[in-house]
Amino acid sequence: MTQVTEIRRVTVEELPSVAGPAHEVYADVQPIFDHGRFVELWTRWISAGTGVMFAAFDGQRVVGAIAGMSYIEPYSGERTAQEFFWFMSKDHRGGMTSIRLYKLFEGWCQENGVRELRMTSLANSKSVSSFYGRMGFHEVETLYAKRFRERAA
Repeated sequence: MTQVTEIRRVTVEELPSVAGPAHEVYADVQPIFDHGRFVELWTRWISAGTGVMFAAFDGQRVVGAIAGMSYIEPYSGERTAQEFFWFMSKDHRGGMTSIRLYKLFEGWCQENGVRELRMTSLANSKSVSSFYGRMGFHEVETLYAKRFRERAA
């Protein structure tokens, strides 16, 4: 494992450097990934203050990141945060960097009046659920996805 040189909040200007590593990690479960849309949406959410992203850097290379946004939950009316992604590159897994990323995101949630934090886990990431349990989370639901072919115009 190589050394992480810095962990910090991502600026809008740095979003393109996160898109590539995020796509690599999710390629097997999320094959369609539009880098331009990623940058556009996160630019909007970060600029509005509803979204946040933290990243771990090895020099200039992004080796891990976590991101999410807050919103008013429609049924409870409480401020809720949803994690959208959390990843570490294969050559940086196994240390405390991923936990530090999580703690930064959790701190952002608390600073922004979030009452409930919702985290996700990819179907191929079974070890994450035990971490969530240790952090006080309980399972709420399982998400299933079905892709349809595009219809000819």
